[in-house]
Amino acid sequence: MKIRYAELFDAVSIARIHCESWQTTYVNLIPQRILQKKLFSQEKVDRWQNRLLDKKNIVLVAENEQGIVVGFAWGGVGRDERIPLNFELYALYIAESEQNRGYGSALLKKFAQEVGETFYLFALNGNDKAEKFYIHCGGILKLEYAKTQEDEGFVLLEDCFFLNNF
Repeated sequence: MKIRYAELFDAVSIARIHCESWQTTYVNLIPQRILQKKLFSQEKVDRWQNRLLDKKNIVLVAENEQGIVVGFAWGGVGRDERIPLNFELYALYIAESEQNRGYGSALLKKFAQEVGETFYLFALNGNDKAEKFYIHCGGILKLEYAKTQEDEGFVLLEDCFFLNNF
């Protein structure tokens, strides 16, 4: 296993993992009409290339023993003004076939080292697997910072977790 900073050439792998993870992770939590907008496309690759070019972002990838990117973590400066922490983990996804092999916790650990302080993240309410993972990694559920987002009339509730350096 190798954790490293993402390079521009990783955009395709990251976009593919991101899109495929939405399809497998949220299939019973989000309506299909919304998931259809999250399919892999050149537009998604372009969006990831732009994120990788933006030096404000911290984007890390996990590679398996064959050097194939199997997961990523993306974060940076906190975007929620209600939360008294400086950094936010925006996304953490591991290819479904590679889950439960330590990639997620290794990415979290490296992200924590990079920011050097407690950070926060949001997980979709009802995504029990993710919520158990974050708690297992020392995350503290902070319901007072939960938030909602609306997408095509569907309301998404996201729970907030604080994670300390580990």
